[in-house]
Amino acid sequence: EITFHKAYYEKNWKRFHSAMESVTHCRDALTSCSYLEDSTCIIEGYKFYGSPWTPSFCDWAYNVERGDNSKKIWWKRKEDTEILITHGPPLGYGDQVPSESTRAGCLDLLNVGENVKPLYHIYGHVHEGYGVYSNGTTTFVNASTCTKDYKPTNEPIVFDLPRKK
Repeated sequence: EITFHKAYYEKNWKRFHSAMESVTHCRDALTSCSYLEDSTCIIEGYKFYGSPWTPSFCDWAYNVERGDNSKKIWWKRKEDTEILITHGPPLGYGDQVPSESTRAGCLDLLNVGENVKPLYHIYGHVHEGYGVYSNGTTTFVNASTCTKDYKPTNEPIVFDLPRKK
């Protein structure tokens, strides 16, 4: 995601690459998929909303300060979202970072989710929180592929949605 966030990448590319990549070229390399950046798409009748933003944590791309700035981002989403996909978790669902004795989840994102009540909220970012959680209305899926040691060994999490008529 670092090459997709133009402002971040232009300042930080040396941290990751020996030569600067073209943001446009990187985005254009995505084919046969839908990249959701604060946008929606419909798949098999289900409305998906996706956003890469997450509260500031470890100086990564698409970080946003908690409070008014994150509220502005999260309240852009659509009321009828059925599947919410974000980079980071909402507060309290797969967001515990034991090494820092803190939670990395976003309260504003949790509040939006409680208002929208999507069927699923899928995210990653906090590797230690990998797994499936529920509040009785929404199924929260921390689908991080990597472990806390950045080893991509977490199993994929698969779920089925009933066909819409």
